[in-house]
Amino acid sequence: MRIFTLSLVLLTTLASCAPPLPIADYIADARSPNAKITTQPLRFDVITLRSFVAGDRQERPGARCQISTSDQRLSATFQTPAQLRVPLYKGTPAPINGYCHLPGTNLAARFTLDAINQSAPENEGVRLTLGSGGPRIGATISLRDRSKDRYGYPASLRITLAP
Repeated sequence: MRIFTLSLVLLTTLASCAPPLPIADYIADARSPNAKITTQPLRFDVITLRSFVAGDRQERPGARCQISTSDQRLSATFQTPAQLRVPLYKGTPAPINGYCHLPGTNLAARFTLDAINQSAPENEGVRLTLGSGGPRIGATISLRDRSKDRYGYPASLRITLAP
């Protein structure tokens, strides 16, 4: 009985540390459903999406997902685990809104994925210095061109499905 209990504890421990599930050999493309958008993307980001059930550390494959942006620049449907290739255009990218559900269950999730400004905000802001001579205020003005800021989406997203 003791060996069985030890084996069960070891198996449970190993199951909670299971490696991520493999992703299909293709990358799904998020494309514009709006034919009027003719702007060429500057580059593409790849986002890895994985689904889990709330309170469980084990990855659950097969969640069916849909994403889109409010500006109609992209939309896609896919099944987790997946890698999604997202186009990035000039300017600040719109947030990606998504919905996933696990077929045959009442488990679902809504999420929003915001782009992150990856440009370094160097030499910006206002400084307040207190010294023996009294308070001093100093300002630093940035001369960088914010229109050239580089944005990107996170490289991975963990989708937590709940009832």
